[in-house]
Amino acid sequence: MAAGSTALPVNAADGRVNFSAEGDFSESAIRRGVKATREQCDKVDNAVWVSTKDHGEECLKYWAAGFSDKTADRAVVFFHGDIWVGAGKTSNAYLRATNRTLQRDAEAWSSKLAAPYIFFARPGAYGSSGDHMQRRRAAETILISAALEKIKERLKIREFVVAGQSGGGHVTASLITYRADIVCAVPTSAPSSPRVRWTIKSLKKDTTGHSDSYEPTEHLQKGKMHEKLRVFVLGDPDDKNVVWPSQIIMTAKLKDAGIPVATLHGKGTGPDGHGLANSARIVAGWCFKDLPTEEILRKAAEGLRG
Repeated sequence: MAAGSTALPVNAADGRVNFSAEGDFSESAIRRGVKATREQCDKVDNAVWVSTKDHGEECLKYWAAGFSDKTADRAVVFFHGDIWVGAGKTSNAYLRATNRTLQRDAEAWSSKLAAPYIFFARPGAYGSSGDHMQRRRAAETILISAALEKIKERLKIREFVVAGQSGGGHVTASLITYRADIVCAVPTSAPSSPRVRWTIKSLKKDTTGHSDSYEPTEHLQKGKMHEKLRVFVLGDPDDKNVVWPSQIIMTAKLKDAGIPVATLHGKGTGPDGHGLANSARIVAGWCFKDLPTEEILRKAAEGLRG
């Protein structure tokens, strides 16, 4: 078993592994899902218990750094990409992850960005309870939004800058259709329209096997958003994983809705030119500092990679 992975008992009722404070970073937990109780969740300092009307209850984890006892006027939140890409294909970096390494990473990014920073564990990943196989459906974003509300209260945050890579970029794009406290969003290598992605790939459904993915581009309402919201759609036009039209449809739809948006080009890493997670956070840091859009465009043109 890889370092950082802890074999946990399987919940007999639904086949999910049982939640623990340490977290289970195994491929099995990603595939099966994680089951938590409120009692378990309440014992974990970096977790919040959320209950929704139509999408169940989960315990969602996060790692925060750069916060003080005073109100944080603004914080950067980053949503990681999809973990499950197929049996035996889970990255070694994920399998080796631990609470300690994730906290160190949060502290490093907070220092690099000079901003309060949160790494958010999407449902069913990085020790959060839930089912990662249900990603890109409405429930994922609704659960995450409910968790952000509790984190906002706990850490005394006024507004968010959100960024996410790939599936986390879909969460980023989706959140602006639900929340009015997001001042800047950076969906990165993001299937902002899962339907466009699977159609171009000649598929009849999302790679998750579901055909009811949430389409944030169909739910953009300027009046429900932060009055100063800016969106930076970041990606590599040569991305072979999330095709470019499924990314920049968000740019077009935001323009149609009268919402300030700009497209940024980066050089994605990996064999499919998809990885831009670090660049997503760098752009979010610029936005956190309220750099003018023209300056962000200039700095991005100097080169964003990985």
